Amino acid sequence: MKPKLIGITGGIGAGKSTVSKICKHLGFKVYNSDDRAKEIVSEDSNIKKRIISFFGNNVYKNGVLDRKFLSNKIFNDKSSLQNINSIIHPAVKKDFNNWVINNSNEKVLFKESALLFESGAYKELDKIILIVSDKNLRISRVLKRDKIRSKKEIESIIDKQINEVDAIKYADIVIDNNHKKMLLPSVIRQIEKLTPE
Repeated sequence: MKPKLIGITGGIGAGKSTVSKICKHLGFKVYNSDDRAKEIVSEDSNIKKRIISFFGNNVYKNGVLDRKFLSNKIFNDKSSLQNINSIIHPAVKKDFNNWVINNSNEKVLFKESALLFESGAYKELDKIILIVSDKNLRISRVLKRDKIRSKKEIESIIDKQINEVDAIKYADIVIDNNHKKMLLPSVIRQIEKLTPE
């Protein structure tokens, strides 16, 4: 029997990583799409060649993707954003499918991704957990953890991501992460609903 695949998503600063950490502490395996994407663009020579052919040699510094250079390129250019997504999303999808095969003895597997809806990856998962949080709280969280990002840049990322009202339509479970109530018991309760005995 193949594992049940559960997605964890939410906008920047909503608390996806926190929920993923809770899942790991509970003994589940979690695939982090964003971390794997960073590794793939550094390790896969074919992907590197394709990114360089779009953005030029300056997009890599000493073999590592220059994220600041790239984000400046795609910041206000929709076609550049589409180009990078058309390279990275299929590579991450393939990598995730291999990971699922390698962990096929598990009953449940989790996939954390910021762009679960935008990339269409949600269609291949059995259930989706969406983490929601107030915009101002999300901005302050990201400013705290990502010292290189400005408030304007974070707001621009939020504007480009699917809005919560639309995202909720796709989600099976919505977890509020506004610190009004403890996140841990809420996550455990929802995961118990989704995971078979």
